Amino acid sequence: MGAALSLLAWSAAAQQAAPAAPAARMDGLSVSQQELEQMLRALPEAERAAVRADHAALAPWLRERLAREALLREARANRWAERPEVRSSIDAAVQEATARTVGNSYLASVAQVPAGYPSPDELRAAYAQARPGLAVPETFRVAQIFLALPAGADAAAVAALRAQAEALAQQARQGDFAALARQHSQDSASAARGGEIGLLPLERLLPQARESVAGMQAGQVAAPVQTSAGWHVLKLLERQPARTATLEEVLPRLTAVLRAQRQQALARAHLEKLAPVASVVVDAATVDAAVRHVFE
Repeated sequence: MGAALSLLAWSAAAQQAAPAAPAARMDGLSVSQQELEQMLRALPEAERAAVRADHAALAPWLRERLAREALLREARANRWAERPEVRSSIDAAVQEATARTVGNSYLASVAQVPAGYPSPDELRAAYAQARPGLAVPETFRVAQIFLALPAGADAAAVAALRAQAEALAQQARQGDFAALARQHSQDSASAARGGEIGLLPLERLLPQARESVAGMQAGQVAAPVQTSAGWHVLKLLERQPARTATLEEVLPRLTAVLRAQRQQALARAHLEKLAPVASVVVDAATVDAAVRHVFE
């Protein structure tokens, strides 16, 4: 996925770049970078970690996504949506989606949270309760000089690139790392910042870099690290110990969580008011018959 993603799995700088090429394309169909990013954000953490370590793992998903698009194009060419049974299913789905959208929108309107909620006292109390779970892991401010490995490079090319990385590491130990990064690094985003890639917990780095970074002291330049993308000359600029996040740091997120909880409580209260327990008659025999019919 390019040198801009060299040390970090997904860098913010890459996301802010000028219009990107499609993540995958085939015969007039494509998967945009935005769609891919939306999918990645929805992944469980274990799968996200796997993708960070190996971007090629996305290839099967991209192929399936394009196959689905090709299938839909084929169905439209055969005017499949005009078949009566398909049209009936579409109409039912539209009615269900319409009812759900109208109902949810109205419920949100009658369960609005007051503008002043939560108060400062409520925020402090919530922070005190949540504090044991607000650990911030040890973080590392790292800079890099990245040398990209050309596609199809043979053993001689790999060795030559390694020798270049080792020479740069030696120069960096004795000179200006930032200047060397601006001059030689092929990750343009971090090179413009003198090689800096930010203050990150260890798990946000690619696995190949973690052991090296974890063993470094501030100011140290490590031996070059190889990844599938190329070679990285790493310098540890700063190391911050694990700590507990402050109220100021978590204030926006804590406010959002409390407001969401209050909105859910107001919504439940409104629904209970519309259908109070005393007014709802449940036919146990019919319920039992339905359960037996489905599960037995």
